[in-house]
Amino acid sequence: MVLPIQLSLAGDGRLLILTPQTVRSAFFQFVEVNREYTGCQKFPLHRPFHQQFELWKHKSKRNGLIYRSTDIPDWGEKLNWQESEVTLLDALYRTYLDPEKLSYLNKTEIKYIERELNKQIIINNLALVNDEGVLLSGYGICRKPGKNKEKVRYIRRYGMIFILEPIMRQTVLKAKDLDLFIQDNNFDFHLVRYQGVILSTRSSRLELLFRHRLDFSLTWTCNLESFQSRQIFRIRRIYPCDGFHIVNYS
Repeated sequence: MVLPIQLSLAGDGRLLILTPQTVRSAFFQFVEVNREYTGCQKFPLHRPFHQQFELWKHKSKRNGLIYRSTDIPDWGEKLNWQESEVTLLDALYRTYLDPEKLSYLNKTEIKYIERELNKQIIINNLALVNDEGVLLSGYGICRKPGKNKEKVRYIRRYGMIFILEPIMRQTVLKAKDLDLFIQDNNFDFHLVRYQGVILSTRSSRLELLFRHRLDFSLTWTCNLESFQSRQIFRIRRIYPCDGFHIVNYS
């Protein structure tokens, strides 16, 4: 049985919480969705694996893929196979290797992979499922008497489905501690925690304080005049996408 990948909304920078059972499925899910995740971005995962053994690699000139083997195959003797250090990437792609010569990823390595993937998602704005960040319409479960479905607007983002409702700018300004999706002038949606109005110590003017919803340590402010979003939505409900499970959220 394939275990679901854990997602956290605790706001501590750990969207993905990886375990020995989910670290590989999360990595390949991330790579599959983010085609722009290049070899350069994967460089941090080239750090040495805790178990070293004889490993040979060959990069195909035809398709650019890297082939791995614990022994040089007979058909590859004339190709440019090179002995290489075993890295975390090799451990993640272990299906190409002799399983008897490749053991588990240890806790430190899983934490390192978890940090790298979360950094790519939070800082570089990458995705976890296809078609993220698009405002869609559909029908959801309704708990009102006499109705079992209602038309809703929703966004897939960070491996979750967010059920949304529009909220007026003036309503936001009067509130605090709201989770919002804000659409900027480039039509991109951003998941934020709106903290409220604060007094700027630099300019002695009122400013709006925002935090990144996945990492509350990332903050920014804007003045009242600059807060001119195209659309603002309040989050009504959150569901996990297939293959995921939400923890640390009530």
